Formats: sequence, C-alpha cells, structure tokens
Amino acid sequence: MEMKKSGISIAVPEGWEDQTIYTFKGPDDSGIQHNLIVQVDPELDTDDLFTYSQQRIQALKDSLPGFELLSETERKLKSGLMGYDAVFKWVPSEGKVIFQKQVYVISGGKAYCFTASFSKHTLKTIGCDVDAMIDSFSAG
Repeated sequence: MEMKKSGISIAVPEGWEDQTIYTFKGPDDSGIQHNLIVQVDPELDTDDLFTYSQQRIQALKDSLPGFELLSETERKLKSGLMGYDAVFKWVPSEGKVIFQKQVYVISGGKAYCFTASFSKHTLKTIGCDVDAMIDSFSAG
C-alpha cells in the first residue's frame, strides 16, 4: 500500500520556522512500539551528504548515553537519490539498549532524516520493512 500524505498550507509569521516531522506507526514487537520518523530540515549548512551526515552522527554521539556507532554506509534509493545510513545503539537507562537507524537524504535544498528504533532482533526483521519504506521515498 502506498501512502501519499496530503500537503498543507499555512501562513507562518516572521520568527517562526518549519520543523516538519512525519511519524508512521509500525508494529509493537519485542517490547518496542516501532515507528519511522521523518524530519525535514529546510536550513542546510552544507549540501554535501557526507558532511551533513557526519555532523548529525556527531550530535548523536554527543547527546546519547552509551552511544556506539555500529555501521555507516552510502546507498542509492530507488528514486535515484543518495542516502547515508547510520546504525547505532545507545543505552537510555541501565539494562535497556536501543538500536536505531538514521538515514539522511538531501534533495531540493532540504535534508530529510529518517529515524527508526529497534530491538536487536527487530533490526533484522522489521528493519527490512523500514528499509523498503525509506527506499520508496521521493521528494516532491
């Protein structure tokens, strides 16, 4: 099933900025309510995907307790857009480990950050569905 979100239009006064975030709710599995969050960043310091990705990964490293980067790779989405994947784990509280994947895409002067959380098990199962969803992304 393909979902196309309806666009909205809103007058935004000076001093306000667009911080658009989309959330797609997935299954509850292995004690985690899965979701895919897409954040749109219209104000880029750089349009270089690698540089942008490294800045975001560094911010995660600086802010998440027990952060450990597990992998990072560049990939091409079905739309032809390039994406940069970062998979990491972190420890929000004693005895709780969260695995996350972030994928960064730059298109049309905006950056798109896809974030999904997993258990160690669902990273390999539900993670395939999330990858397919991200792969289907196109900026319009």
